[in-house]
Amino acid sequence: MTFEEYYSAFKAYSDIYSDEYRKRIEDLEPLLMKFMKEKGKVLDLGCGAGGFSFLLEDLGFTVVGVDNSDYMLSLAKGFAREKGSRVEFIKADARELPFEDNTFDYVLFIDNLVHFEPLDLGKAFREMARVLKPGGKLILQFTDLRALLPVLMNGQVIGAEYWISKVLPDKDEKTVLIEFQSEEKSFRVRFNVWGKTAVELLAKLYFRKVGEEKINEHTYLQVYTPKK
Repeated sequence: MTFEEYYSAFKAYSDIYSDEYRKRIEDLEPLLMKFMKEKGKVLDLGCGAGGFSFLLEDLGFTVVGVDNSDYMLSLAKGFAREKGSRVEFIKADARELPFEDNTFDYVLFIDNLVHFEPLDLGKAFREMARVLKPGGKLILQFTDLRALLPVLMNGQVIGAEYWISKVLPDKDEKTVLIEFQSEEKSFRVRFNVWGKTAVELLAKLYFRKVGEEKINEHTYLQVYTPKK
């Protein structure tokens, strides 16, 4: 199963009006505002269906949403039309962003690490640092999947319909194949496994960490400024 099919199966990622998506926004909004006190131009990288883009637009920021999925961008643009939003949604690769140096005051990167192998994430971090203004901020939110794997192996309910029935890491635990099961069907998705230490070591090549909040036992919001 592709990530697009995975996201479409869970309202927390595909339906900005759902309770699940709203909870994601409600949980993160106070932390975003803690580190985004000055209004400015935001790159919502890996924007998905656009919920966080619309939140920041409503709060007075100028927002550009970027994703490399036609499906997710079609959702975001549809929601934008319904809302009368002026957020610009663009298809682009995080490893090669179509923006000038020093364009953005903030880069938002939420729940996207699982898509990236180490070499690709390094390229994406380099691009984020390039397009940020000096003193700008990368707002990075992620789950320490390496620490979470033992918990997932015990089974866990995901959303209103699915539960995790199998967790199959490769021998080096660099990726993991997770099987989601419902009463009617099952599907499998492969995730890249990132631990907190590895994320910080890679980010350190391009950024300085200036803030961190622990959202729950395995999920973090970290704030970085580019080394410029």
